[in-house]
Amino acid sequence: MSKIGFIGYGSMGSMIIEGLLSSNVIKPDEIIVSNRTKSKLEDIKKKYPEIEITDNNAYLAGKCRKIFIFVGTSAVKEVIEEVKDEISGDSHITYIAAALTMENVEGAFPGKITKVIPSLTSKVNEGVSLICHNEEVTEKEADFVNNLFSSISDVKIIDEENFEAGSDLTSCAPAFIAEIFMKFAEAGAENSNFTPAETQDMVIKTLYGTAKLLYEGNMGFEEVISRVATKGGITEEGVKILEKELPNTFDELLKTTLTKNKKIKEALNNQMIN
Repeated sequence: MSKIGFIGYGSMGSMIIEGLLSSNVIKPDEIIVSNRTKSKLEDIKKKYPEIEITDNNAYLAGKCRKIFIFVGTSAVKEVIEEVKDEISGDSHITYIAAALTMENVEGAFPGKITKVIPSLTSKVNEGVSLICHNEEVTEKEADFVNNLFSSISDVKIIDEENFEAGSDLTSCAPAFIAEIFMKFAEAGAENSNFTPAETQDMVIKTLYGTAKLLYEGNMGFEEVISRVATKGGITEEGVKILEKELPNTFDELLKTTLTKNKKIKEALNNQMIN
């Protein structure tokens, strides 16, 4: 019986695999995990003894028709080269390299391909995973991948052309949000007698509460603002500063990340061709 193969056990790969196992959407004896440094798999093997581990990607591909590639963007081509003699038209490859287009991957493997952009927030079973399937993927195969990732996040099916902006809003966003509120907490410490640890704690707890109001309380952004920033009040003055400064900041942020993404895509295109 064919197993499910996972290649790569780095930061994102380990998070996804352990999340899927802890959610019970897959069973340990159903999967094989491969990593170039096999010793990095010792902990998950101890936790789930039924898991099969290996450092041989070709071996994994020979045993699995569903293959998830969780390696760095520049290493995807190398992995496909390693396994190409073991994969067939029945194989279904899913990868998580944001800037690597499906067209590029199809040049190395003209078969069933799914692209997923997960988020660090999946570590707590939250956030959004962006997913796109090529035309070779059947509805049943698409549902399989969608269901896996829906066990650790919300799933949003998108067109590939929207991955760049979508990634900024989901996968990259935890870093952007953390940077914004870290600076907010630092400013709070500089303008008060609170310690940096105290302001960070207050901001994190307030951020968590605000997120619950937005999500669980069904409040929109504008409602939260209007409920707090009463007309003529102190908060309204602060909101005016943000209204003035933030649009340009976020426009510049998106322009910069999209330009960087384009450059990486061009470099990867050359890599996959050569």
